[in-house]
Amino acid sequence: MENISMKKERMKLTPEQMFNIYQECSGAGAPVKAIIQRHGMNPWDLIAIRKKVREASLEALSHTGHRGRRKSIVPLEDFQKLSKELEDTKDALSAVGHEFSLLKKRVNSV
Repeated sequence: MENISMKKERMKLTPEQMFNIYQECSGAGAPVKAIIQRHGMNPWDLIAIRKKVREASLEALSHTGHRGRRKSIVPLEDFQKLSKELEDTKDALSAVGHEFSLLKKRVNSV
């Protein structure tokens, strides 16, 4: 007889799957042992997930005042060039709008 050892091959869980397992196990009265066994995990895997969620939460909450895009320094020449381009674009749009209103009057009067 051959001695065959069967290793249980572990699945690689995505971060979303790990977070879903964390949430499922965090519910009141959740059967934690059954949940982690269903996913082929060990208790220390859940402990590691809980630790990661805690660390990530604390990191995210510590930067609450920094919303939106980060400010960057733009060279003066670039700023002036873009300002000029914006003004030219506004003027062109205004001219097109004026032409459109004239054409519309002409079509409606015919």
